[in-house]
Amino acid sequence: MTLDSDSTKHSLHKVTMVKTTPKVTPEKLFSHNKCYMGISLTNPVFQGDALESLLHWMTDRFQQCLVVVGDVLYRYNEQIFSGLDPEKAQTRAQRLGDAFIEQTKEIFQSLPNDKVKLTRWQYHLQSPEFLKSKERLNLLFESDTEFQPAVQRDAFSFIRRQAKQNRDFAVPTEKAIELSSQYLLEEIAVFSALSEQGWHVELYPGPELKVLIDIAKGKYRNVPKGLTERINVELSVGEKVEP
Repeated sequence: MTLDSDSTKHSLHKVTMVKTTPKVTPEKLFSHNKCYMGISLTNPVFQGDALESLLHWMTDRFQQCLVVVGDVLYRYNEQIFSGLDPEKAQTRAQRLGDAFIEQTKEIFQSLPNDKVKLTRWQYHLQSPEFLKSKERLNLLFESDTEFQPAVQRDAFSFIRRQAKQNRDFAVPTEKAIELSSQYLLEEIAVFSALSEQGWHVELYPGPELKVLIDIAKGKYRNVPKGLTERINVELSVGEKVEP
């Protein structure tokens, strides 16, 4: 399944749809007129021409596009890698978000205002849908003997990838996995809340979390309703192509 970026405004990267979770036809996918994309602050694909290419792919195919800057979410990473306490970690994460918005403002200003809305992570933590989803996921994490290990598996995969890249950790591995698990539970709860608010389609330039693949397959009972109604679209950003 491949649908390529068709923007011809200037030389951009080729954006390809790799797959969807759960598997749906292009017709069903694009029957939705709304989508969202979360921004991972330290991922280089969310910079410069690559980011612009992703945003054009979105706006070429959907009528309403929500871009969520995952700045406050990054506070968990600051605790893991910098050893900051929660308050200082949140302050630094917010500053990273400020820097992202400043560095990319011209890209967002070039997009149609009626199609693209830019939000920050803290905004989504205040919605009733998030609070309800987070509470249910916390209970599931504590009580389900399969769900908790699945979240921890994805958390450990993240920690292992960072170790292979020779990143230094400021906390023991056990604490790093705990913080990474909390990161994932919060992230998943926001995804659920967005789905309940009508943002069913998520775009992301990378693979879906394994625990969310399991949820899409119906593996766990009592998950928040929004998680059973969402569609993840894995995108790939390739080389630049001439218009």
